[in-house]
Amino acid sequence: MLPARVILLAATILALSQAALADTWPLEVPKGSVVVTTIPRTFWQVDKNDRASSSGQPIYFVSMEDVLDQPGWRRRGDPYCGDFTLTKIAEYKPLGKLRYTVVELRNATLDLNLRFPPGADIKTDFQKVVIPGDWQSFQNSKDFHDKVFAPEARGIFAGQLSGLPEPIKLSLFVTACSCRGNLGTMAFKGNSYLAVALDDDGVVYDSIHLNQSSRIAKVINERLLDDIRAFQGVANLGGIDGVKFTVRIYFKNFTNETLRASDGLEIYVPLGLASKFANQDITSQQLMDGSVLILNGNRVQVSLKL
Repeated sequence: MLPARVILLAATILALSQAALADTWPLEVPKGSVVVTTIPRTFWQVDKNDRASSSGQPIYFVSMEDVLDQPGWRRRGDPYCGDFTLTKIAEYKPLGKLRYTVVELRNATLDLNLRFPPGADIKTDFQKVVIPGDWQSFQNSKDFHDKVFAPEARGIFAGQLSGLPEPIKLSLFVTACSCRGNLGTMAFKGNSYLAVALDDDGVVYDSIHLNQSSRIAKVINERLLDDIRAFQGVANLGGIDGVKFTVRIYFKNFTNETLRASDGLEIYVPLGLASKFANQDITSQQLMDGSVLILNGNRVQVSLKL
């Protein structure tokens, strides 16, 4: 057992390192405000030290130096299509030296920590990446159309998709964004697919309790089926035969492993089957049996029973 003075010293250092800036709130946006961030999800990183918050939600962080030092950072990918509550500002001071200041954003599914380096003008830099208000208001704004949707749409909706009406392009873009995926197009076995590359959701499965087959079934049941329902409405688009989803499934043995490993899963779903599934004409297992599933480069069959 550690001596009491060592425990007291550690507690003191921790308290100093996470000191909240309650009396010197540096932002114009009040604590508790609803906000939207325009930072592309490509800049988000999983916090390896805090895999989940006290409520079990995944925690992500963004190094603001990595974002703002890059010209055209908004064109690096899609933002998070949702809003947050501005909850806290804290200084991280290991051994009394400021390493960064954290602005914490939180919603019902995840935490996002914006890390500002020492000397940063937090008030000015925060305004560059965060907009007060909810997601729906931002989505309907000119700023969203001109600075988020329009630059991305030029790259996504090329070739056979270039002639789609703009409202449909916007609907597809927002659907992908809401699923936390990046949208593109591709060909597979002579068919055209909307390709949705899903973000890391921060979940690391315990390989002792869930084998590979169980992990795949869990991801499909708990994440991909809802995403398939969201996209089934594009079945009437000319020239589109299906939707492809790509996701990485992370796992490790929590008793003796520190680094996580992963499997890469690709699912090619015919839109006709997706529509039948959404209309409850077929089961989720029939949907998977009629789709093409590729795990780490090899085609597989999956039972959705856990």
